[in-house]
Formats: sequence, structure tokens, C-alpha cells
Amino acid sequence: MSATADSFQGRVLGGRYQLGALLGSGANAIVHEAVDLQLERSVAVKILTAPGTSDEAFLRRFRELASELAGLSHPNIVAVYDWGHEDVGLGDHPYLVMELVTGGSLRSIIDRSRTLTPSQALLVGLDACRGLDHAHRKGLVHGDVKPSNLLFGADRRVRVA
Repeated sequence: MSATADSFQGRVLGGRYQLGALLGSGANAIVHEAVDLQLERSVAVKILTAPGTSDEAFLRRFRELASELAGLSHPNIVAVYDWGHEDVGLGDHPYLVMELVTGGSLRSIIDRSRTLTPSQALLVGLDACRGLDHAHRKGLVHGDVKPSNLLFGADRRVRVA
């Protein structure tokens, strides 16, 4: 049985993260809004749904990457708080627990046929580059920079996801 976005709604991952509304989905992952029941705060949980994610070698690499991502602290990078993997009756699925960024993405702006002014585009680009530069200095390369991975916080600051 394969996982779908609806497969996870309402589940509690890691005995701690109660999944709520679906925020987005792609070919290899889905993202849900969630509540961290221990800290009583809203978070985002990205669940990997691609085949092969329960392989021990994959999980080892995922754990290492999650640890490296959690070590990044920069105002233009989405904060990673935790990670885990869980068999939810649909196979073993690794997940990342991240800062919930509620201002939408650059992709959502483009999809609404809105245009950024040159000044706005410059600020978005600078903020994204600042976050990417910080990651690069820590030895991490993003590999999938695109409008849907540039998120805006309630404070209007861009964060690279």
C-alpha cells in the first residue's frame, strides 16, 4: 500500500507530532502542519513518501543530513527541530520537523500572477542567497532551489526550505 497525503492526517508521529492540515505535496514528500504535543507549538512535518526510504543505508544518510540541517541557524533558513521515522501501516517513512512558515511561497505568488517589483525581487534574491551562503559555508549544498522552496514568514522574511 502506498502513502498518500490523506494517509497521515490526524496521526501522531514519534508520540509527539499530531498531524493536521496538508500544506503541500510533491513527487517524493508531503508536508503537514502539526502540533508538537510536548512543547505545545505549531510546526511543519515533511514526510518522505518515495520508495526506498525505509532502506537502512538511506535512513543513516537521512539521519546525518537531518543532524546537519538542525545545526544550521540562520534567519533565512527554515529551522529544523527534529527528525524521525515511523511505520504508519503504509511502510516506514522518515520525517523532518521544521519551523512552520506561514506566509506562503514565491511559487504561490507566481501562481497568482502577481509580479514582484524590482526592489522586492532583489530583497527575495538577497535573502535566499544569504541563507544559501550560510549553508554552503557549513558544507551543505541545497540541490533543489526553486520558487516553492522560498518561503515567506509572517515577518515577510524569506526562508530557504
